[in-house]
Amino acid sequence: MRPSSSLCSRRGEFPTGSSIARLPGYAHLPGLSAIIRCRKSKSLIPHLDKRKVLCTFDAEVAHPNVSNPQGVLDEVIQKAFTLVKKGKSGENSLDYLDEFESYWIQEANSEILSLLSISPEPREIHLISFTHPNWSVTKLVADTRMEGETWLVQAGATVDPTRNKAFYLPLESIGLPPFPTKNGEFLKRLKTESGDAVKPLLEFLNKDIRPSTIVFSMPYKDGHIIGAWEHANEQQYKTSPHKSKVKVQKGLKGFRRCKRNALLELQRDFRDLSVKKLLVIRVDKIRLFTRGGDGGIFSSQRIGIIGCGSIGSHIAKSLVDFGIERLLLIDKEKLTFGNVARHLCGANDVGNFKVRGVHQKLAFHFPHLEVTTYEYDVLRLLRDYESVLNRCDFSIVALGHFPTELRLNRLQKDGIIDKPLLYVWVEPFLAGAHAVYVDPSYTGCFHCVFEEEHAFLKSVLAEPGLYSKREAGCQSTFVPYGIVEVKRFISDLTFFIEVIQSGKIKENVLFTWLGNLKLQKEKGRKIAGRWAVAENYSVRRFPLANFARCEECNR
Repeated sequence: MRPSSSLCSRRGEFPTGSSIARLPGYAHLPGLSAIIRCRKSKSLIPHLDKRKVLCTFDAEVAHPNVSNPQGVLDEVIQKAFTLVKKGKSGENSLDYLDEFESYWIQEANSEILSLLSISPEPREIHLISFTHPNWSVTKLVADTRMEGETWLVQAGATVDPTRNKAFYLPLESIGLPPFPTKNGEFLKRLKTESGDAVKPLLEFLNKDIRPSTIVFSMPYKDGHIIGAWEHANEQQYKTSPHKSKVKVQKGLKGFRRCKRNALLELQRDFRDLSVKKLLVIRVDKIRLFTRGGDGGIFSSQRIGIIGCGSIGSHIAKSLVDFGIERLLLIDKEKLTFGNVARHLCGANDVGNFKVRGVHQKLAFHFPHLEVTTYEYDVLRLLRDYESVLNRCDFSIVALGHFPTELRLNRLQKDGIIDKPLLYVWVEPFLAGAHAVYVDPSYTGCFHCVFEEEHAFLKSVLAEPGLYSKREAGCQSTFVPYGIVEVKRFISDLTFFIEVIQSGKIKENVLFTWLGNLKLQKEKGRKIAGRWAVAENYSVRRFPLANFARCEECNR
């Protein structure tokens, strides 16, 4: 419906999401009230819930023109009449699919989490009970027990060891509201709307102990709608004709109590037994990243991160945000209070190994992650497990320790490490930051970007060594920089990593990020001549083939 100019705000926005029952003056709209009241008891109108609240505009896309409240009221009333009229005539019956979850949840009194992958074949799945200090939901369904338990433990839940099964049932349709509420009604609806689903459902119910949980999916647009129901224990209370005795029926007539016949259960003896509807909350990665991103999940790839300090820890978080779910984390150090200001982890992780703290931090946020951690020096790890880095698609070296980086470069040249490495480090005050991508199959190596005296050839600061700091006593030297600039650099670096992952880079490359050069000059820090007129917060790429071949490449 095209709103009139009197109803749009000055920015041309639509009236707000609203419901007619909440409108001022609703009691004075007898025509509309009569239309709503006269609906048949077993038929619904799209966008009208069981409390007779009619949803007119979506609050996410429509906003009120505060300067014209009367116009907003008129527009909402007009939209309400249109919706009710179309609902009575059946013109907008397909809108039920748009609001399936809203109608299903009206009759659902509990929730269940789902990690299920949507597929066209029915199958048994795992039903896991758990408790979580912050969640009211206590059950999750997953394709495998291990997947479900890992997800729950990483999310901070306590898993019940009892093993139960549920059933996944793909449906063509479950029909329009009102939805069935009893065993017999469900069976009849399935026979009418999704006949192929009846046989596998009955086969599962024949061997499962009640209550039995059924999770179903239906195709919708480019995705699927998902929901669940539960068949209760076979028990009915019947009153005798004299109403003096109550008889409890616990099994099928003519069968021993241990015998099952799901068809007779649903169709005859327990057809009036109520079926419990469940709201399914999808927590699988595809659902979360489609809703919380652009849906472009890249990856079954595994990335190693060597060094989980202030740079490596935030790179790990950025990669996970981007869709990477398999990580290898290597760092021998524990977190100290001196690390807290610019590390992903905080004071509560002080004394914990950095790799453990980063893993826990990420897993609490993204329980689907598959993370392996090693609390060792990387060279010691390679001595004991020579192929550990070769199990990753590529690894990021964020140690900031030149001798170790040179040794890793030599291991690449010798063929011991045969996967690409990305060496990352930053300059003082984040005047600049750099990453050298080295694939052993291409020309150039990490050592090529340094002079014989190990001075970096593309430094942003004229003399970066002047700005390293050392605390009083026998403390280690550190490079001063702030976390805000770190995050800005890593954001740009992550997009460079995406280009690497896409396979578009066919050569070894130096990636240079330039920070706030104007600020560095104002602070009296000398910028190298090569960057004198460069723009703040810009990036450059230099093929390593353009650098002179170093002694490592000439060996």
